Amino acid sequence: MKESMTSAYESDPIFQTNPLQVLNIVTRIQSREIALPDFQRDFVWDSTRTAELLGSIMSRYPVGTLLFWEQGDGQTFASRSFDGVAPGTSNNPPSVLVLDGQQRLTSLYQALTGAGDERYFIKVDEFVDIPSRTVREVPDVDFEKAIFSMPSTARSGRRSQSLLPAHLPIAEVHKFDDWLDDYADRVENDPQLPLTAREAKSLYREMRDKYISPLKTYGLPVLTLPSSTSMDAVCTIFETLNRTGKPLGPFELLTARFFPQGVNLRDLWDEAEANHRTLKEFRIDPYNVLQAICLRVRGSAQRSDVLKKLDGNDIKTHWESTTAGFAGVIDMIQSDCGVTSQKWLPYGMLLTPMAAVWDKQRELKPLERSQALRRLQQFFWASTFTTNYDQGANSQMGADYSRLAKWVSTGEGEAPEAIDELHISATTLRTATVRRKALYSGLICLLVKNKAADFHTGQSMTPTRTSEAESHHIFPKAYLAKQPGSESSELILNRSLIDGETNRIIGSLAPSMYIEKMKTAYGAQRLTDVLASHAIASQQASGLLTNDYTTFLNERLEIVIQFIEEATGKTIQRDASR
Repeated sequence: MKESMTSAYESDPIFQTNPLQVLNIVTRIQSREIALPDFQRDFVWDSTRTAELLGSIMSRYPVGTLLFWEQGDGQTFASRSFDGVAPGTSNNPPSVLVLDGQQRLTSLYQALTGAGDERYFIKVDEFVDIPSRTVREVPDVDFEKAIFSMPSTARSGRRSQSLLPAHLPIAEVHKFDDWLDDYADRVENDPQLPLTAREAKSLYREMRDKYISPLKTYGLPVLTLPSSTSMDAVCTIFETLNRTGKPLGPFELLTARFFPQGVNLRDLWDEAEANHRTLKEFRIDPYNVLQAICLRVRGSAQRSDVLKKLDGNDIKTHWESTTAGFAGVIDMIQSDCGVTSQKWLPYGMLLTPMAAVWDKQRELKPLERSQALRRLQQFFWASTFTTNYDQGANSQMGADYSRLAKWVSTGEGEAPEAIDELHISATTLRTATVRRKALYSGLICLLVKNKAADFHTGQSMTPTRTSEAESHHIFPKAYLAKQPGSESSELILNRSLIDGETNRIIGSLAPSMYIEKMKTAYGAQRLTDVLASHAIASQQASGLLTNDYTTFLNERLEIVIQFIEEATGKTIQRDASR
């Protein structure tokens, strides 16, 4: 059984793993047979990291696996040469793209060819012990001294050391024997070095075999994906291997794929951010724009569909209106839903289907348009408080878009499931902690929507005032810690936006005590109005003024439920036990 399983795997491998010698790779980079996809970041390694890499290779230490992707005849990805490669005469596309390993390969290429801003050298005498006429073992070599670099052109503020005969240019290691002939004669004529030319050649040839040869023959482990590998699989593999580096996502892959079709996604995105500043303020991922376009033309936001089914014409047709849709949705939720900043956005993914249908309401008459916008806001609130995007967001976007497109415009047809089919649980609202981000953010935004006032000024929250306030405890955490058997202080119902001065008054005091201080500072009636705007009951027998945390939570829950019912159009079933 074991043999048959092994044979089956070997007969149809997902990828190939073969070591390639450094010299082979460098030669293929120079001929542009191996190149970079255009979306890869620029070369950023400094000379120290390059020297460390050279030292590891000379020591025959592992330096990590490279990830290549073979390119077939039908693939037309935008590519570019490695930094330092001179422009060639060949117009043939590369046969291999490097997905992971750009920094290492660029470092090796520049060091071994003399390209780039630095020139690298080896102090050959650091690798030998002349008195004993032996080559040093790897642990005995000080590689920080043995390998050094100098700028290819003089630069101010950079000290360069003088080159000596014992300093071998790494770009000329292929001429080592010629260099050695000259150096051996110098050694023989140097009275301070007790070596004949013959002894020098023997010693440094041994050093060459141990330390110089790996710069040409070292086998770099290469994982090569066949040209038949789907882009979806490429993304997944790259994300697995490259957790800490620049992510390779669908947007980067499609940037390269669409470039030959006259579509430069990177330029389009820069232009969109320049035209709609809220895209940057709300940290919209350009991939979400592609998902919204895919919803429009294919009815799906799944990654595999975005990668396989979108084409350049789809981008040309829908890009501008879709990015404008995101900007329009953001403006709406800021103005009408209390989402004053990205920090308080319950679900970033929720914007995608809303942006995809945004154009629908723009085509309507003014009265119909205002009704469509109210329906879109209803969908926003219902999706937030049913927590419908906690899991399976890509599938949920597709399901919602299929219903939103008609329902938003006319109110007819099936409404999104968060409107008609899902329930909002009062118990969930009562027990939710700040770890439930969507519910927590939704509550804060709902308070702002309902004109929550600034404690200090008594004026309604604006984006500026919201940025000056933070979410603080209403029953102080330190106070509750002293009350035996109290419920968690981190419940969302125990939070509201409170300015710094007010929070200093609150401190760790019992609510009844800090309320008296606030009355003195702000005035009794204004304080009552401000508390009411934060969905906080403050009558004499209220939980707040009697320091009864459980009563306070139940009272606030009832007010919050009323706010949610108004925003969603849904009826929330109360828990009969409360």
